[in-house]
Amino acid sequence: TFHPKFKQFEVNGPGEDTIYIRHHFSLPDLDGKDFGKEVYRKAPWAIYKNNGSWIYLGISPVHGDKSLHRVATFNSGHTRAKIYNDKEETFLKGNLHSLTMFPSDQILLARILADRAGCYLHSCGVNFEGKGLLFAGHSEAGKSTMVTMLKGKAEILCDDRMIVRRQASGFRIYGTWSHGDVPDVSANSAPLRAIMFLEKSDENRIIPIEDKKEITKRLLSCLIKPFVTVDWWEKTLLVIDSLSSKVPVYVLHFDRSGEIVDTLRQL
Repeated sequence: TFHPKFKQFEVNGPGEDTIYIRHHFSLPDLDGKDFGKEVYRKAPWAIYKNNGSWIYLGISPVHGDKSLHRVATFNSGHTRAKIYNDKEETFLKGNLHSLTMFPSDQILLARILADRAGCYLHSCGVNFEGKGLLFAGHSEAGKSTMVTMLKGKAEILCDDRMIVRRQASGFRIYGTWSHGDVPDVSANSAPLRAIMFLEKSDENRIIPIEDKKEITKRLLSCLIKPFVTVDWWEKTLLVIDSLSSKVPVYVLHFDRSGEIVDTLRQL
């Protein structure tokens, strides 16, 4: 049913902190249903808050089209989800690239990480000689290029979206299944040694960023957001503030020669 990449993320049984997702393959009867207060509406989602739960309606981008293609309900912490799909063909076709069957799992992951001293970033990550290196940037910044240059020299965790979490021993980065051009992914983690903002160049050098405000601004620009609430922002900003204070941050200028790899060894 799911893409083979998920095999790396399978475990023998549930852990202490478990997220439950239950899929249904027909839409529920919504006639007369009180969804609660509408808090967001922009295709593909209309979102409602109803007491302690959240209701996501998959709406059409076509004006006047009131049809729904998906309904999802979450408890307050987004740890339990019931997802109602309008048909089962996609499921039966298999090779699914997300657990929620949404285009990606970021609505769920970005939400639950805030409650777990973490965040979800547009970035690629590797375990390079025991050091977790995070390369941040949006599309075309060079994330996949950087990962390709490090193939065979580092363990690739993911080339497009990474999890960062604060632990008692410090920050760690975690691989995810949400890859870009490079399909190599890993469920492993590594202690975060440095964050680097990528800039393609005709030279190879690493420039430290000392200004905490500049670091915070850059991190926020790469932050993957769910539907945001006040409590989500408060928790996420605490993580970003701690990251900007405790982890070395650099601007990384690099070309395609691969010479930057030797520079990374010096970190």
